[in-house]
Amino acid sequence: EGRCQKFRLTILDAKTKQKLADELFDDKSSETIKQFLISKLDTSEPIFIVTDFGTSYPKVLKEIFGDKLLHQYCLLHLNKLIVKDFPKKTTMSQELLKYRLLNIFYNREKEIEMLRQLELKEREIIQNEDVYKAWIKKAKNEFYRFVHELELDRRRNKENIELNSLNKAEKNFNDLLNEINSFDITVQKRLKMIKEHWKNLIMFHLVEGAPATNNAIENYYSTSLKTHRKKQFRTDMGIINQLQLSSMKRAGMFDEQKPTLLERFLAFIPFINY
Repeated sequence: EGRCQKFRLTILDAKTKQKLADELFDDKSSETIKQFLISKLDTSEPIFIVTDFGTSYPKVLKEIFGDKLLHQYCLLHLNKLIVKDFPKKTTMSQELLKYRLLNIFYNREKEIEMLRQLELKEREIIQNEDVYKAWIKKAKNEFYRFVHELELDRRRNKENIELNSLNKAEKNFNDLLNEINSFDITVQKRLKMIKEHWKNLIMFHLVEGAPATNNAIENYYSTSLKTHRKKQFRTDMGIINQLQLSSMKRAGMFDEQKPTLLERFLAFIPFINY
């Protein structure tokens, strides 16, 4: 209530995009997650689960499902972590390295090709501070426009960004590992983290049609709980009412056409000739 934090646990079917469970809790402890999953899922059946990088999940899921579990870490969340590893005002060299990391699992070859050309230009003028300051701003805008155009093309063609094959992902990752000592500590730690969790990052390659991200549940959250409506969330019931309203909308309960206000008004006028 008020500013007290609530934790939301949701299970979404990856194929149908239908909600299987959606509840609020006062904490997000391992025991809370465990009881939630046990009460909502058949733990005797094999299961493929995609989660973010929450530290509680691996141990809890293993305890519940054992050898029947295939646990995939969300590549969307990995990309968000990678982007956060770099400063907002990057050099072209840093931008190139960032996109090489993003290119491990997603095809970012076009962006990398352009960044390599810009990075070569940067080497030539970086010592001249005045020239470089004006150039880097122009170069960044040019690159961001290029990235935006690629996104627009995908939208027009109703395509998602291409996922690399397993062999391609392994090659891109190994290329970075071979250069790891030349990178900043932050990037080295990220590469070591990816290596540690590699099995859980490529699980979707082993099951046909399996999702590599939590995009479906992120979209579900964005449409079911509008965070800019702060006033209605100041009490527990405000949040619960909003979740229930969202479920009703997704089920199409409001799709039936209702009489307009004018039609209702006319029904009370006597002697009207319909």
